[in-house]
Amino acid sequence: MSNAFDLDVWVQEARQEPFRFTLSGQIFTMPAAGELDKSILSAVNIDAPSARDIEVLLKAGLTDQWATFDAIPVPLAALGELFRQWQRHEGIPLGESVASSDS
Repeated sequence: MSNAFDLDVWVQEARQEPFRFTLSGQIFTMPAAGELDKSILSAVNIDAPSARDIEVLLKAGLTDQWATFDAIPVPLAALGELFRQWQRHEGIPLGESVASSDS
């Protein structure tokens, strides 16, 4: 009898509270960063994200809220802080990717 690791069970048990933030009086909600689909890894440098990478990640997290968010003027420094807070929400130390090992 095989004792295969059940990744489906792990995913369900590891779910975290969504990350919420406000901007211009509106509430936006994103999944915890680690819950984005693995396909995002081919589009960004997760270990040292550029401004473009951060935009791609935020767009993936905001999904159908992106157009509303994108229409609101936001300083670049604020986007960087939003990204840092999203990582903190997940408990990821800055500079360490969601795909990093525990070593």
